[in-house]
Amino acid sequence: MRLQVQGSTAALHTLLRRKSKQLGRSALYLVGGLPVALPWMVVCFPTTALGAATALFAIGLPLLAAAALSGIPFGTVERARLRLFTGRKVPTPHAPHAREDGGLLAWAWRRLREPATWWELGYAVVHCFLAIADFALVVGSLLLTCSLLAAPLLRGFTHDGELRVAVFQARTGLQAALLVPCGVVVLVVVFLVLTRYADLRARLATGMLTRGGICSAPGQDEKIGQLVRSRARILGAFDAERRRIERDLHDGAQQRLTALIMTLGLARLELAESDPAARQLVDKAHQEARTTLSELRDLVHGIYPAALTDRGLPTALTALAEDCVVPTEAEVDLGDMGTRPPEAVEAATYFVACEALTNVVKHSGATEARLSLRRTGSRLVLEVYDNGVGGADADAGSGLLGLADRVAAFEGSVHVSSPDGGPTRLHVEIPCVS
Repeated sequence: MRLQVQGSTAALHTLLRRKSKQLGRSALYLVGGLPVALPWMVVCFPTTALGAATALFAIGLPLLAAAALSGIPFGTVERARLRLFTGRKVPTPHAPHAREDGGLLAWAWRRLREPATWWELGYAVVHCFLAIADFALVVGSLLLTCSLLAAPLLRGFTHDGELRVAVFQARTGLQAALLVPCGVVVLVVVFLVLTRYADLRARLATGMLTRGGICSAPGQDEKIGQLVRSRARILGAFDAERRRIERDLHDGAQQRLTALIMTLGLARLELAESDPAARQLVDKAHQEARTTLSELRDLVHGIYPAALTDRGLPTALTALAEDCVVPTEAEVDLGDMGTRPPEAVEAATYFVACEALTNVVKHSGATEARLSLRRTGSRLVLEVYDNGVGGADADAGSGLLGLADRVAAFEGSVHVSSPDGGPTRLHVEIPCVS
């Protein structure tokens, strides 16, 4: 019997300790929101007001931009608090930005274009108002609970022996003692309310601080990373197979067709004085063989251009622009990269340019185009411009969707500006680090 009582007491003690830790963690999470919100309000609200008042002057816009970007450090602090409360890492929704990618201004401009930045700013505003209510709720509920639980002790400090705690009142020692069980009941209610409310606040914060960007639900980052790497490996294997087919056709079928053309040429010379009908058949076969060889060369070039492998991306893109039906100006400046980009990146960039120029020829009605490639930090930036009719739409099946899928395999980005009436500008960024 004694062992059963001791076991029950230990289980109750463990339960109370676990619940008290849960209540304390919830209360700290809710109360800790106000110290985070107050400095942000003191700095951001006056900055926004001053920026709006001086928006017509040079200083106004930088102040407004700084106020908009202030949500980023705020979100970083809140994600850290969420990790302490939930025990799970909350991923950042922002795309990575290397130090060499243009400096502070480029970073600011990139962040201002990300929806995640505005979601963080919106959460900061919402949090500032909720943090005041959270603090009042926690402090008020805990003060009420502690006052009821300590009612007999507190009554001794009143000058007239009468204790008032919210709606509760105790004039005698018995009434004060009866407030203790009421305090236990209030403590249970406070525990349920605070823990449930803290969970809801954490869900709200997680939803807004991970929205509008590249991140996913907690626990999914590794899986998505594996999928991205797997897609890149599949694309790399596909490009390797294209190169193998190109070599086989170049070294096999093309050589045999060339030999056949030479043999037919010799046959034409032998039949020069023979039957005209036979000579005509040989001439026709010779012409068909030459046509087939020309088509095969075009096919091999489309599978994987030899210039890309032998002379690199700048030469291949220049040749691509020169062969385009629409007059195309090529501007390729990769600077001093030291080494060539990875083969898979070169292939992706080339075929994106090829698909883009194909779209220009087929759909734009343009009379001129421009293809440019440059290096910005650790990324290759490809732009294709045409003066056509515009209206390019990925959902309409103009090849843009497949193009975006190829770039996404390397964690790149594709942006298309194509208003009705033109012009159309395709902007592609692909990381070029190995």
